[in-house]
Parts: sequence; C-alpha cells; structure tokens
Amino acid sequence: MTISTFQDTVNAFVLSKKQVQKIIDGLTEELVEGLSTKDLKNITQQPSFITHLPTGKETGLYLAIDMGGTNLRTAAVHLLGDGQVGVTMEKHEITQELKTGTGEAMFDWIADCTATLLKNVAVDMGDSQLHMGVTFSFALHQTAVNRGKVLAMGKGFDLSNVMGKDLKDLMEDGFKRKNVPVVVSAIINDTVGTLVSHAYVSPSTKIGVILATGTNAAYIERACEVSKYEGPSCDQMILNTEWDAMGKAAYLPQTQYDKDIDAFSLVPKFQEFEKMVSGLYLGELFRRALVDLIERRALFEFLDGQVPELLTVEKSFKTLFMSTIESDNSSEHAAVARVFKTSFAIEGLSTKDCSKVYELVHAIGQRSAVMVAAACTALLYKANGSSVHLDDPSEITTIGIDGSVFEKYPHFSRSMMNALTQILGADRASRVRLELARDGGCIGAALVAMVSQRGGAV
Repeated sequence: MTISTFQDTVNAFVLSKKQVQKIIDGLTEELVEGLSTKDLKNITQQPSFITHLPTGKETGLYLAIDMGGTNLRTAAVHLLGDGQVGVTMEKHEITQELKTGTGEAMFDWIADCTATLLKNVAVDMGDSQLHMGVTFSFALHQTAVNRGKVLAMGKGFDLSNVMGKDLKDLMEDGFKRKNVPVVVSAIINDTVGTLVSHAYVSPSTKIGVILATGTNAAYIERACEVSKYEGPSCDQMILNTEWDAMGKAAYLPQTQYDKDIDAFSLVPKFQEFEKMVSGLYLGELFRRALVDLIERRALFEFLDGQVPELLTVEKSFKTLFMSTIESDNSSEHAAVARVFKTSFAIEGLSTKDCSKVYELVHAIGQRSAVMVAAACTALLYKANGSSVHLDDPSEITTIGIDGSVFEKYPHFSRSMMNALTQILGADRASRVRLELARDGGCIGAALVAMVSQRGGAV
C-alpha cells in the first residue's frame, strides 16, 4: 500500500478478513512445523516436561522467581489448597546496565534479591535447602523439568556468557557465590506459569498467554504430536509455543513502520510477530507513523514539517501514552493535548489534530488485539478435539492472559473478544473465555517446583 495521506496511514493498520486468515494459517503452519523440528535455531514449540495441570488441592511453601523483560519478581508462595494461595512478593527493576552486562553479574544480583526476600519474610528452614521454581521469560531448550539451555533473549537483553548454558547451573552458581541455600527444582516459561497457575483456580484453562513488554503463549498438546520430545512417555504435554518468534513476511501484514522497527532492533528478523503487538513496540510504532505524518505535513501542520527534537528519540513515545489517549473518547480528546504538552513540550494542537491522533492510536491498538486474537485462534484450532473442544456446547475453554497490555490498555479484552467472535462465529466464541491471570509466573513456578520436588509430575 502506498501511504500518501493521513487516512492511508490509518488504513495500513486496519486488517481485512483475508489478512487475519493469513495470520491464522501462517501461525498454524509454524505451530505444526515446531512440533517436529529439532533444529535449535527454531525455538518454537518447546516441551515444558509438564504433563498435567494442577488439581487445585496442592499445598506447601515454595520460593519462586519470575524474570521478565522489565522486572524480577521474587516470591514466597504458600499453596493453601482449594485453589487458594498466599503470596509474599517483591519486585526489582532490571536495569539496562544489568541487561547488557555479564551473566555472572545478573545471577549474583538475582541471588541478592532472593536473600533480601528470605530476610524480609523471615523464612527459616534450618540446614535444609529451599526449593525454588523459576519462571524464565526467554527461549530455552528444555531438557528436564528443572533444566534448560538458554537459546535466545530479546526484550533488550544482551548478556555475555549465558547463551547455550543451563539455566539451573547459572542460577545455582549465583546462589552458591552468595551463600543462599536454594536449589532450583523447576524451570518454566512465563506462559507455562500463567497456564498452570490459572488452571489452579479455573480448571477450564487450556491456554496461557503473556501480553506485556513481550508476548508468548502456552497450550496443551497431545504427546503423540510432539515428535521432538525425548522424555518419559506421557499422554499430553504443555508446550511453550514461543509464538513471539513466529511470523514471516509472507503472512504478517507489516507496514513500513513495522519493517523499520525490525530493521533497527537488536536482532532483526527475530520476534517479528512480537514487534507488531506487544507493549515494548506499540508506542514506537505510533511515534514512527507520527514523525512520518509530521514530515509530510499530514498532521500537526503548524509545525511546518519540522519534527520536535523530543519526538525524534527512539521509544520516547510510551505505550502508556497510547493507553492514556485511548481512555479519553470524548469529542475533544483533551488527553492528546495533555500528553504532547507534558511529555514533548508541544502546544497548539487543534481539535482536528487531537481527533486524528486518537484515530491513529486506536487503529494501532486495535490491530494488536486482532492479531493476538488470530494467534489464539490458531492455538484453539490446533488443540481442538484434544484439550479443547470448540464444538461441544457443554465445554468452556478459558484462556488465561497475564500482562499490562491486556490488563491496562483500554478495551483490549473487548476488542480481542469481538475479533474472536468474527473469526470463530458467535456459537464457538461463546464457549471461549478470556480471563485476566495475575502473577502467574510466581504461582505457576511454585506449583511445578512443589510437584517436582516431591517426585511427581504436574
């Protein structure tokens, strides 16, 4: 599409039914391909070595770590049974210095954060070691429920001496250097944690999704379909899809702004789906489109084609600003003027400017919701007839979704549900629930650590 006017720019983010179907078909093809390929360069469809969902009756005290793209969460998790949990959690920001430093510095810091948690909750197990579940929000080649080699790290991470190494060893070496008596009993992905933890409270949960700084999903697959799996015999397996790394130019509806974001990212041609839908990139998508529109005098005409310096800074327009703008659907869209005055020292926006900004922000946010709904549809279709039964009127399938974009971006869940209804039809869509799943990483990790430590399988 040749983009020459403001409306062309907006239209570039509006997906047709044909484009949505291409996403579903393309992702489904990659899901199937990932079940069999043993090429470590293909990080999709990673077996979790978790073969059952929790019953809701599990009990005990376990430590958990959830390492995401922005924060590290440390937690003492009390599993109380009957789907109830008690969680003492601490959050620590992962600085850019840590993200781009050495692996040793990162895991020493994690051990220090864990020691602080133990001190604050006054956990005393005597001479025994504490069992920990680790949620790791990056690609692993899982070789056991408590072992996995680090394959790739996006989200701004560029750690040295980490790639290809076993996460259990990296973590426990840090604990030993800091004299913290912790053993890693389970390693899971954040989406696996979301699926397991939400199933603890909502047994109809069959899919877990993360939609925050980045995005990913997990679902339950028939073990006979997973030819790459080389573990003990089982009937089913929770798979970490790594759908963030899926997406090929042949079927992703990329605009020029999407292509530019990918080209200038730390790892071009990697996580292209994620770069179109997740919180780390939505604001930057809008900024690039806005800069283009200003330069072409299609928006903010009073600037005479000159882009203010603050707007030229990459990622200066936060996805949070988009949320603020979308939350004001009044005819004046006064939130637009406030955002640009407060954060970019730009004043003098007309009501027409504000309306146009709102329209473009909405189109970018809506595209994200539709694309995530299309990706969920691919998982529903792939699991249909096994863990999911879309055509059974008596069965509900719940998708547990954790993350700031789903939770805080205005109307995102409703937009996803509307898209699912368009794709699946009203009858099938009525049997699908989208539910917010908070803190899934820590609770899920604790659940898996408990069962692993006791010698069972979740």
